[in-house]
Amino acid sequence: MDLNKLGYLLVISEEKSFSKAAKKLFISQPSLSQYVSNLEAELGIKIFDRNKYPITLTSSGKIFIKNIKEMLNLKGKMLRDINNHSTKKVDSLKLGISPFRSPYILPLILPEIKKFYPNIKLIIIEKNAKELEKLLEKEEIDIALMSLPLTKKNLNFIKFYTEETFLITPKNDYYSTLSVKNEISLKNLKTESFILPSKGIKIREKINSLFYNNHFFPQIYLEIETQETILSLIKIGLGIGFTSNMSLIHKDWKNDFYIFSLKEENIIRDFAIVYKKNRLLNEVENTLVEILLKIFKSEEFS
Repeated sequence: MDLNKLGYLLVISEEKSFSKAAKKLFISQPSLSQYVSNLEAELGIKIFDRNKYPITLTSSGKIFIKNIKEMLNLKGKMLRDINNHSTKKVDSLKLGISPFRSPYILPLILPEIKKFYPNIKLIIIEKNAKELEKLLEKEEIDIALMSLPLTKKNLNFIKFYTEETFLITPKNDYYSTLSVKNEISLKNLKTESFILPSKGIKIREKINSLFYNNHFFPQIYLEIETQETILSLIKIGLGIGFTSNMSLIHKDWKNDFYIFSLKEENIIRDFAIVYKKNRLLNEVENTLVEILLKIFKSEEFS
């Protein structure tokens, strides 16, 4: 029983779909289904109930998944302990992050890193997601904080946050008349001016997919490189746009806009610590993982 492959089952249980899990794991669906069938035959139990949609865990499967999580956590702790014991003292950390996210994440994590490692040299590289993946491959940065999915297969990740991207408008009661129960439909926004992230920024790809899937052709007034500028311009009434929960919490922007979910579909994004495969995280990097998980599991971000 391959302990690493057992992690496949966790992804299936999270995604509740073999096809979605296979895509996330970068393997074919038939291969994943065959692996699970062989494992079920080996164990003599059914792990997933495939007769339900979305698929669910059987009672035996719930017990099995619980134990897999414990085993993988124990393995991770063992590797970290060995790595921390055997590696030399870390004196620098090259951290990659999108400039679209750095104003929200860096002020939260850097004071904590400094608290644990006051003498460490931090090198912050701000690039878009595609550039960060290239830098990780070339080992020109140690780790990156970025959104999923990844395009490169030779990278590992540890997810630390999942959030929804919202439609935001100026605080004009007109927009309330277009919504029902805090939901608004794209069809009611045909004449609105949109202020969007520039092309090449990862969230723009998600927004473009939303428009394409719903046959919606927005009137784009401005394309901007930074989220803070987008928020500032929407606040003064120049248009409407999109933003994340993470950015709304920053500076308490929530009081400056009307905030809506979209009726057609929600834009949900996962954020992760990303690093090159076959590389063990060092003590500083593991501490950063713990800091991020603690911050983004707090009530403020729930």
